[in-house]
Amino acid sequence: SVPREQTLQTAMGDAARQFKIKHGVAKRTLKELQSYDKEIAQQKDKVEKMTAEGVEPTDIRQQTMVLQEAEACKVDARRRLDGALQDLEEQVDIAGEELKDTPELVEALALLKEHPPPQN
Repeated sequence: SVPREQTLQTAMGDAARQFKIKHGVAKRTLKELQSYDKEIAQQKDKVEKMTAEGVEPTDIRQQTMVLQEAEACKVDARRRLDGALQDLEEQVDIAGEELKDTPELVEALALLKEHPPPQN
């Protein structure tokens, strides 16, 4: 028996395959951005706690650098997510009719509604 995923992919045209790829990239990048948000919050708490406890300034400085690195990564992830959402929106326009009423399209539309791509 052939897995449903493989059957679905075989039945899809090129536009639908591209849609599936762009949808996966957008979901993955959104998850990455959310993990950076969580990491930044934890790191800020850690730095504040260390400062309040009077920990060595060099240790605090080291943790502050970790925080800054996470913030820089978040900026990059946001930029990549914006691009991924724009790509996904284009693919929905292209493959939307072919994917009409599929769970994948419904999920992608919900993702775009919750996280609209930036308008240029």
